[in-house]
Amino acid sequence: MHLTTTSLVRRSFLPLALCVSLLAASAAHTQSLDSRHPAPLQPGPNTGTVDNFVGNNYFAFSGGPGQVTVVVSYNSMSLLGNAQHSTLTVQLSDEKRSWVETRTISSLKQSSSTTMVGNLKAPTRMILSVFPPSGGLVRAGGDYTVTATGAVKFDPPLSPIEQIVGTYTPMSVHDNEDTAAKFEPNGRLEFASGTTGQWKLFDAGSHLYTVTFAQTRLSLKLIPGRGLVDPRDQSIIVFQRTH
Repeated sequence: MHLTTTSLVRRSFLPLALCVSLLAASAAHTQSLDSRHPAPLQPGPNTGTVDNFVGNNYFAFSGGPGQVTVVVSYNSMSLLGNAQHSTLTVQLSDEKRSWVETRTISSLKQSSSTTMVGNLKAPTRMILSVFPPSGGLVRAGGDYTVTATGAVKFDPPLSPIEQIVGTYTPMSVHDNEDTAAKFEPNGRLEFASGTTGQWKLFDAGSHLYTVTFAQTRLSLKLIPGRGLVDPRDQSIIVFQRTH
């Protein structure tokens, strides 16, 4: 990106509103834990889930020249059925981080949102970082929605294969296997212990995959950037994404 000065960019991105609203319906559902390979933001609402046990989420898109508007909404998760107050931090920057805009969003029983608007002088690769509440022995975080409009361009979405490939930590023990697991592009599954297995896409629309190894056969739902969860109770992470 080529901008006149860093200070001009910082002044151009100002919050227009901090309001309470319901989370929009999902048009895209992908997120990345790797700052070096952020997930491609998509047109419309992009939904995600973030918490302090899993880590930060990262998105990328292109903006400018012209005005770009980014809206982030946040709804904190509950604890034992009770509303839990927490604060989400979001950062919008250019790819080289020559400028960074930071916003915090607090949520208790209802979702809250913040809006950032900027006028870019030249085509700019944009990075949006989403940081969960920090610290604590109790899982904290929640659901968020990101929408970018205006002079923006989006990369193609990741395929179901690209979304699942990575390294995971088993959160449930099956066949005495609890070591780190690597999901490879060719459908192969390998644990750090040497155990091997397979994964297969069952239904792309609902992000359902079958995972088999030893005597275990699982049907799991992928929440990108979070992990493979029990389709009947998505709060139960079976394989937690680590990279």
